[in-house]
Amino acid sequence: MSTVTVASRFNGPPGMGNGGYSAGLLAAHVQAPAVSVRLRRPVPLDREMEVRDGQLLDGDAVIASAEPVTLDLEVPAAPTLDEALKASAKVPWRDKHPFPTCFGCGPGREDGIAALLGPLDGRAEWAGVWRPSEALPNDGVSVLPEIVWAALDCPSAQPVAPDGGPAFVLGTFVAQVERPVKLGVDHVLLAWELGRDGRKAYSASAIIGPDGVCGRARAVWVSIG
Repeated sequence: MSTVTVASRFNGPPGMGNGGYSAGLLAAHVQAPAVSVRLRRPVPLDREMEVRDGQLLDGDAVIASAEPVTLDLEVPAAPTLDEALKASAKVPWRDKHPFPTCFGCGPGREDGIAALLGPLDGRAEWAGVWRPSEALPNDGVSVLPEIVWAALDCPSAQPVAPDGGPAFVLGTFVAQVERPVKLGVDHVLLAWELGRDGRKAYSASAIIGPDGVCGRARAVWVSIG
């Protein structure tokens, strides 16, 4: 039997697992380049859950489900590091964050990713710079795939809620990791909105390193505000 436990360090909103990180742990059990994960319930922390037939189970409750897919997503041209840094300096979420302790984008988390983006000048995309540190789970050279999933998750929420609210939670996440994300190397985080439908918002994100796109993702966000 395969199991997954989301440690309390990897929280998103208070008391529940970070959506991207949790989805990445489940996606590791699906043998495919791109995986779609639907989060059906809040992911509990510090609790062993069973993985069976592409589902993450807490007892009889289905927490999430995963399946292989094809991700057809064109990534816009990457800004320069200087352009991305300039954008991130304008980030509204630094002071108006809906979930300030989030592992993925909480501004006060020294042990997190701190993925904070801002709008690029003259462009529709948002951008920031991420230099992964050894404080993140890694294999000695690169961060683990579930960390890449988390770093793709949080950026895509920021163009959807540019002033920090109303709060959105991740519903469905489709991601593909293409290259290792190396420790101590600057990577551009890029995110852009794809559309809205009632309480749902659609967005995309990418991590771009010196050698090209490391990962790309589509997200469906659900407003809880």
